[in-house]
Amino acid sequence: MDARLNLVFLWHMHQPDYRDAFSGQPLLPWVRLHGTRGYLDMAAMLWRFPEVKATVNFVPVLIDQLEAVVTGGERDLYWHLTLKPAAELTEADARFVLAHFFSVNHESCIRPRQRYWSLLQKRGTDLPFRAPGEFTEQELRDIQVLFNLTWFGFAARELLPELEVLEAKGRNFTEDDKRRVLELQVEALGRVLPMWRALGERGQVELTATPYFHPILPLLMDSNVAARAMPQAPLPPRFSAPDDARLQVERAVARHAEVFGQPPVGMWPAEGSVSPEVVPLFAAAGLRYIATDEAQLFRSLPAEAHVSRGILHQPWTIEVGGARIDAFFRDHEISDLIGFTYARNPASVAVDDFIGRLEAIASRAGTGPTPTVSIILDGENPWEAYPQSGQAFLETLYTRLTQHPKVRTALPSEVLDARTGPAPTLRTLHSGSWIGGDYAVWIGHAIENTAWRHLGDARAFFAKAEARGAHGPEVLERCREHLLRAEGSDWFWWYGDTFQSDNDADFDYLFRAHLRRMYTLLGAEIPAPLERSLYPTAPSVAQREPRSFVSPNFHGESTYYDWLGAGTIELSGGTSSMYRVSNAFSRLRYGFDLDSLFFRLDPPDAGERTPLAGLVLRVETVGAERFQADIDLDSPESAQVWHVGADGERFDPVPLRQVKVRHGGVELGLPFRALRAAAGDALQISLHLLRDRVELDRYPGGRSLSLVVPDESFEDANWSV
Repeated sequence: MDARLNLVFLWHMHQPDYRDAFSGQPLLPWVRLHGTRGYLDMAAMLWRFPEVKATVNFVPVLIDQLEAVVTGGERDLYWHLTLKPAAELTEADARFVLAHFFSVNHESCIRPRQRYWSLLQKRGTDLPFRAPGEFTEQELRDIQVLFNLTWFGFAARELLPELEVLEAKGRNFTEDDKRRVLELQVEALGRVLPMWRALGERGQVELTATPYFHPILPLLMDSNVAARAMPQAPLPPRFSAPDDARLQVERAVARHAEVFGQPPVGMWPAEGSVSPEVVPLFAAAGLRYIATDEAQLFRSLPAEAHVSRGILHQPWTIEVGGARIDAFFRDHEISDLIGFTYARNPASVAVDDFIGRLEAIASRAGTGPTPTVSIILDGENPWEAYPQSGQAFLETLYTRLTQHPKVRTALPSEVLDARTGPAPTLRTLHSGSWIGGDYAVWIGHAIENTAWRHLGDARAFFAKAEARGAHGPEVLERCREHLLRAEGSDWFWWYGDTFQSDNDADFDYLFRAHLRRMYTLLGAEIPAPLERSLYPTAPSVAQREPRSFVSPNFHGESTYYDWLGAGTIELSGGTSSMYRVSNAFSRLRYGFDLDSLFFRLDPPDAGERTPLAGLVLRVETVGAERFQADIDLDSPESAQVWHVGADGERFDPVPLRQVKVRHGGVELGLPFRALRAAAGDALQISLHLLRDRVELDRYPGGRSLSLVVPDESFEDANWSV
């Protein structure tokens, strides 16, 4: 391969099984909605750039649900509440619509649509939302339409021009408009799998798979392997179902071959989770390679080994347990840039940064072997945060890669075919996932461990029933199917302390429903703990509003009491379906006194930190007027607040005196007078972390922080015992 750098993209496509174990109805709409965006957009963009090659990983349970929507007419709860005439919505229906039909990125998807944005402002972004009775029938109908319309990506809009007519209409939709939007969804979804099959047939895309229901395979083999990377973590009673692990792999290979005409050549284990024990499963299934995160490579090497980062950029051979398979290791830094960072930047700036990083890797390699950089991330979730669903970014990226004289996109099998000489070999393999090099997201927390215990009890009950021979093969197979579904990783992802979502109760129900259904199929009484939520109380809220005035100390060490009444927003974990390895800050505290608005960004509690050297923290406020402050974290004493005009020009700077950068954290105060804000004024505020021209992160996530400038009555109104 005549290139100075091989670029391997692996886009991972996955949704858990949203179908109720009893009714078969999907509870959540994400297969349908992501199908009209990421799954179709990614295929259409690759079709336009035939020189760009990529590996695309489909989890079989996603394929099942895509086919069920298109050919089986399977409809989720959100579909039914969209289709229901607005005039017939009950109060409970309307509450559900108001709570869930704004579930899309507020900044990139709702704000550009004037009607949708105004309806969001009317509903509110903090609980309690405005009551259904305060919305007209037309407003509720517009919400029903806009939620579904907004989810369409750029490919569907090009293929189905009628969508742009509806988009241009913008408001005052009819029931016929609503029905047509849903019909167009199904039409768009019907193009997804055929387009990916065609890309595979023309050799541009290598299609790979994941074990069927996306389980953490090493934990299915033996949950005690978690102790290898987490020796201090409390673990549940041992769960060990190697036969289930084997079935998850074998059935995935068979289903993939059925859908795409040939078995997968490689596999991305769910969450990149590997251990020595699972390698023979992959090899026995006829897979040529697997992929996982760089953490597994670096932690598999001897502690005394002096290694450079360059060893990451090549395929390795793993030989453990008498089995042999090749492996590609994810460059998590560059992958995370696409997943989390580049969405906040102009496409040209983001792509310049991406290409520059590749060129630096190629330059460091010199005349040695051609480096292979593996970029592995979700192919569905990032694009919601990008303008126009990432169209400009992907067009710019693929154009530059097509034209680049030294960077070549390649398929993993091509890289392996072109390899000369002996491959670097690992004869041991670290047990862990792509998140932190361990399994802490899925095991070790109290609720997760409870879920593993219930799963283990159900698996043991099934094994005894199978051994007794009292049930026919059809019943046993249905029971086994529910167990395999309950072994999926997603239930455990949301059970722990790391992540929360608006659908936690749904995920909890779906997990327990599979176990409950197994017991009923066997004619057994359902264990009482499975009849109620596994959450002992409602999950903790990731945001708390300010309760009293605060008095930060900008001249010495901060104390607990300085920020006692502040609002708090957790920045790590939260509601995301994705996880970023490195974070600059773990939480944002905010508050005020009568004169100033204060912010405090705390460093991560644990794990990797983003070095603050060379970074700029920008604070932007929008009210009656717009203001901007840039704090160079190397020299914060030079910070100023600027008035920003409609054309973006900055003027009338005011020195910013209240800034402190210490111990990896940042504290700052913005005088209300510098923002020309008085008591009762509403402000929209966001914080942005930049390096050079590239925005690395935004706080608080994909939205702005809303607050009202306080007056003397604030503490009396918020006083509590």
